[in-house]
Amino acid sequence: MRNLTIKRTKRFAGCLATMKVYIEDNSSDEIRINDIPCRKLGTLKNGEEKIFQIGDEAAKVFVIADKLTKNYCNEFYQLPEGSDDIYLTGQNKLDPAVGNAFRFDNNNNEETIVHRKRNKVTGTVVFICAIVVGFLVGFFVTPHLFPEKEPEVKAFSAEGMTITLTDSFSEGDFDGFTAVYGSRDVVVLTLREGFELMEGLEDYTLDQYLDLVLQANGLSEENVKRTEGLTSFVYDFTNPETNENFRYFSYVYKADDAFWTIQFAVLSDKADEHEQQIIQWASSVEFAS
Repeated sequence: MRNLTIKRTKRFAGCLATMKVYIEDNSSDEIRINDIPCRKLGTLKNGEEKIFQIGDEAAKVFVIADKLTKNYCNEFYQLPEGSDDIYLTGQNKLDPAVGNAFRFDNNNNEETIVHRKRNKVTGTVVFICAIVVGFLVGFFVTPHLFPEKEPEVKAFSAEGMTITLTDSFSEGDFDGFTAVYGSRDVVVLTLREGFELMEGLEDYTLDQYLDLVLQANGLSEENVKRTEGLTSFVYDFTNPETNENFRYFSYVYKADDAFWTIQFAVLSDKADEHEQQIIQWASSVEFAS
């Protein structure tokens, strides 16, 4: 037997989730992750370090968020055969498409990179499907039950944030976001990152926080817009399953106790049609003192 030590570096991305650690075990029927039989070693909280006892054989060690998302919100590290103790570090990275998944440090071999790309595609497809299913009633059923009318202004609130949209939106739920609101054409995705999640975070400027978000999403300053007192970035995404193109208008805010990222997702061919309205909605965001 040997010791496997894993340190989860404290980060504000995915900080509230307790991560689960599993190891490849062909004799176990406890769980299958990406069709590999595994048994549970334990859990890791944000900033926690733990020692697990494992065998001397080569095996993959997985870190997942939960069983529901285990096949795309996961990370693995290939452990070599041997008797030497192993020390690994990693942290959760801001990436809503894969549930702000855990990532091992210095784990950039070809197999891992391919695995992460596959998870990104799967996670994004699941994410889009979940949003569509979550708002089916609002999109398709409600218009048949009630006469169509001009939408009226309606405020939505979550954890001290209030945004003014219209009553054509309904509230949904998706892991990795603080609150989600959807209408027939636009989905609003909100994410709160409290200052308590990382030491010194309250001292970050909005631009410093924005830099973290851009890095986590592989974007650059070229994507950033600063207009009408708002700081935002825009990026496009193509659903690999349907080839539909989406545009994300993403706004960042600093409240008294947290940073927020609020994204407005819309089909690219309707982006110009909705852009001015999205700016109005983004401008309506307020935070409780």
